[in-house]
Amino acid sequence: MLTADWEDRFRSSFALYHASRMSKLRHGHIKLVYSKLLELSLRSLGRSLSRKVQLVWGEEMTVVYPEIASLGIARYGFFGEGLTRMLLSKLKPGMTFLDIGAQLGYFTLLAAWLVGESGHVHSFEPTPSTFELLQLNAGLKNNVHLNQLAVTSESAIATLNDYGARYGSFNSIYAAKLPNQSGPPKYTSFQVPTISVDEYVDREGLVPSFVKIDAENADFEILTGMRKTLNGYRPFVCVEVGDMDIYGVRPSKDIVSFLLDHGYQPYEHREGDIVQHQPQERYEHGDVLFLPAS
Repeated sequence: MLTADWEDRFRSSFALYHASRMSKLRHGHIKLVYSKLLELSLRSLGRSLSRKVQLVWGEEMTVVYPEIASLGIARYGFFGEGLTRMLLSKLKPGMTFLDIGAQLGYFTLLAAWLVGESGHVHSFEPTPSTFELLQLNAGLKNNVHLNQLAVTSESAIATLNDYGARYGSFNSIYAAKLPNQSGPPKYTSFQVPTISVDEYVDREGLVPSFVKIDAENADFEILTGMRKTLNGYRPFVCVEVGDMDIYGVRPSKDIVSFLLDHGYQPYEHREGDIVQHQPQERYEHGDVLFLPAS
C-alpha cells in the first residue's frame, strides 16, 4: 500500500537516479560503482549473471546483468520512472492489472503490491527462459496469475525471436534493433500460443482496471484485439511508443490515433508530473498513458 513513507522512498530513489555521478559518490552509493564494474566486466566477457536485488518497497527480485532493465532495477530499486509514477498514481487496492510484456516481473511486482490481496495481476510473458525468471519472482504471489502466452489480435501460434539473456527485453515477433550491436542481431526462434485481450478477459471473467502494454512492436496488434475491453470496461491503458522503422511495425502515431478514436485522452510523464500529451507525427522511446475521456 502506498503510504506517505513509501512515497518519500520513491522520491528519494527518483532523485538518486537523476543525481550527478559526483553527487552519487559523495553520498556513499558504492553499490552503484560495484554495479557498473560488474556490468562492464560481463559485457567484455560476453556473459550474463543472475542476482537478487532489492526494490524500493522492500521486496527482492532476481535480475539478469547486464540486461538494460535489470541494471536500473539493481541500482535504484525501480525501472522506468514515467511508467512507475503512472502505476503509483492510478493503481489502488482491489484493482485488476494486466501486464502485457511482463519480462522479469518488475511491473508485475509493483502492481501486486499496489492492488493488494483484494486485487489481481494477470501477467503475460512468452519467452521460456524469461518466463522462468518471472515465475521465480512472482509465481508464489496469491494475487498474481502468470501466463506463458504472447498477446496479439487473436488466438493462434506465433514465432518469436529470442535475443538471449543480455537482450531479453527486445524479444519480439518482429526484428529488433539492439543497442551496441554491430551487424545483424543473433537470435533463436521459438513458437508460442497467442491470445487477444478480449478473449482472455471473457475467459477469465475479468473487469480490468489498468492495462500496461510493452510488447516490443506488437502493441498496435494488441490494441486491435481489445476493442470490446476498451469500449466495455474503459480501463486505464499505458502503451510503449517509439519509432524504429522496423519492417511491418505500425508507426506509434497509429497507436495514439487508435485510442483517441476510442474516446481516450493521452498523458505523459514530464519532470516528475503526469501531464497531457500532444500527439506527434514521430515518437522517441517512451510510455503514453491513456485515460478514458468519459
